[in-house]
Amino acid sequence: MIRYLYFSKYNAWFTVKQLQNRDTIHTKCRAGHITGIDFSDEMLIAARENCGMFPNTAFLKGNAYHSTLPENQLDIVLERALIHHLNDLNACLKEANRIMKKDGVLIIQDRTPEDCLLLGDENHIRGFFFEKFPKLATKEVSRRYDSNQVQQALLTNGFRIDRIVPIWETRRRYTQFGELKEDLLLRTGRSILHELTDDQLRDLISFIQDKLIDHTAPIVEKDSWTVWFAVKE
Repeated sequence: MIRYLYFSKYNAWFTVKQLQNRDTIHTKCRAGHITGIDFSDEMLIAARENCGMFPNTAFLKGNAYHSTLPENQLDIVLERALIHHLNDLNACLKEANRIMKKDGVLIIQDRTPEDCLLLGDENHIRGFFFEKFPKLATKEVSRRYDSNQVQQALLTNGFRIDRIVPIWETRRRYTQFGELKEDLLLRTGRSILHELTDDQLRDLISFIQDKLIDHTAPIVEKDSWTVWFAVKE
């Protein structure tokens, strides 16, 4: 049985994508079990409700430093949009190593400073945040690990780096600007926008609307990420 673990700051991971072109792990045609870890009771309740139709899932209370899981249990650990919330990356990776089997795969998906500071366009809406409010860029970069830091932490904590992959992930498709406006006003999944007042947020939305005035709908918003694949030695 292939066992997976997902750590998340905000939400539960509902699907596992197959790891392709790997000899050590092959999920096709095999049973698997997915465990989600979160420190929030509210998020755990929501995850259980959303995944009730999947019998091979479990959700436990814990965190990236103390997962509550036994040693040498997991084949794959995914940490998505997590590490930029952590003050101690080494402690997180030490815990991941503890609960993983030898030759297990750790997948970290997060944004580097370079990912964050890409210019805004009709797809990369986030880039407009920092063009309008440069102070947000300073805040964003201050909480991000660069790729070299992540690589060094992986090596320090018993992993070898398999590959590093840049990706563009579709966040959402909006049929008209009004839908994007509503999404921005909610700030959902955009914690950096909590640094703005309500008036500043409205100014930002107007700024983005002006930037997209010549763009015809739909708007397909995408985020730039870096994904590190590492193997427990």
